[in-house]
Amino acid sequence: MAQRITKTKHLTNKTCKQIAALVLAYLNDELSPRRKRDFQQHLKICPDCVNFLKTYKKTIQATGTLYADDMPSKVRDNIWQFIRSKMRA
Repeated sequence: MAQRITKTKHLTNKTCKQIAALVLAYLNDELSPRRKRDFQQHLKICPDCVNFLKTYKKTIQATGTLYADDMPSKVRDNIWQFIRSKMRA
């Protein structure tokens, strides 16, 4: 019984920020079995993280259908400028 309480406490102590940092690895099936289990357990108790995961998936799907040639040149230039500024930092 003590082990069960410890596991539950461990899962509820995970912050949403920690879970959010693992979303991409989770979707790419790159988490260890234990981390994956912890991640899924957190989703069972946190509707906010479930919504974040759903939004993340939809964003990936939407951006997968975008092509640089279809973007207005101003948008494309702004994206490149942003990426270059981040690379310099």
